Amino acid sequence: MLREVAQDIAKEKGKEFVDWNRTTPAKKQEVFSVPEKYFCFIDIRLSEYDSSDIKGLPDFQSDKKSIDFRVPFWALLLEKPESDGILFFDEINLATPLVISSCYKIIYDRVVNDGKINDNWLIVGCGNKQEDRANTCDIAPPLRDRGGEVELLVPSVDAWTDWATKNEVDPRIIGFLNFKSSNLFKVDFNDEQKFTTSRGWERVSRLIKSIDEKDTAKIDLITSSAISEGVSKEFLAYCKLSTMIDMNKLIEDPNQIGTITDIGIKFFVTTSIADKYKDKKITFSKVMEVSKALDKHASPELVAYLWKLSSGMSKQFRKDWMGTKDTDEELIRKYGKYIL
Repeated sequence: MLREVAQDIAKEKGKEFVDWNRTTPAKKQEVFSVPEKYFCFIDIRLSEYDSSDIKGLPDFQSDKKSIDFRVPFWALLLEKPESDGILFFDEINLATPLVISSCYKIIYDRVVNDGKINDNWLIVGCGNKQEDRANTCDIAPPLRDRGGEVELLVPSVDAWTDWATKNEVDPRIIGFLNFKSSNLFKVDFNDEQKFTTSRGWERVSRLIKSIDEKDTAKIDLITSSAISEGVSKEFLAYCKLSTMIDMNKLIEDPNQIGTITDIGIKFFVTTSIADKYKDKKITFSKVMEVSKALDKHASPELVAYLWKLSSGMSKQFRKDWMGTKDTDEELIRKYGKYIL
């Protein structure tokens, strides 16, 4: 999430985004040479660091009577007045107390060893809470006092759907979680099952995209490895709904929606329509026909869902919606607020 924020900031500033951890040594040298052209995201996993890694190693080759320290290359970049970006200490409280203590000067004084971090850089740390049982170390009150603190809440399904449609999450997952929103996040420490989280759903999406929807056994095996077995069984049942509806016939005659009584099938159909529009397998006018059918058969929440999903999956939807005569005035009045 923070990486995406950094990308947005880079775009706003008109600078090239560079993920320091994923770029090449040659690119790092280029950034160091002309830092004003770039906005960098530097991800430091303190759990992998020793306290001396941040301060640097003593330079015994020098002829000086005093000892100089060779700091990490990223620390030298932070000193450059024209450099800009986000310094991210991920899983900060998984580090040892000694390493965490070495962050005092960085977070409060904005200094690495003797090098001053310029004011362009935003310094962010994150970590799990103690109740998450992630084997964390306590962060001392003085260090906590050196910065602001916020707690990230579990996203609502609406907020997650906005993100999912823009990041090509499998539409079957989007449809299922809008059908059964309580399955987005299920964590129970008294249950021996694997947790179900938004991160797990993203992993499921990557793993099942290339699998034929008829291969339910493989979908079941993969899904249950990424989320809890109970939720994976519910998701598999939802995926099997595709065998209960002929989408081609429904697209030819959207009024067939009126014969569907199962709300799960309705969510499946609506999600499939949005996905087909994204892939240009159906036209905008066909989406409007389906919308009219849903509105006619007392499913207004699904019209709103369809428009919001289509708009998130494809930028073309908003353009079509604004520039065509196929948009029904009554539908605009009722549901236009969901994409404006």
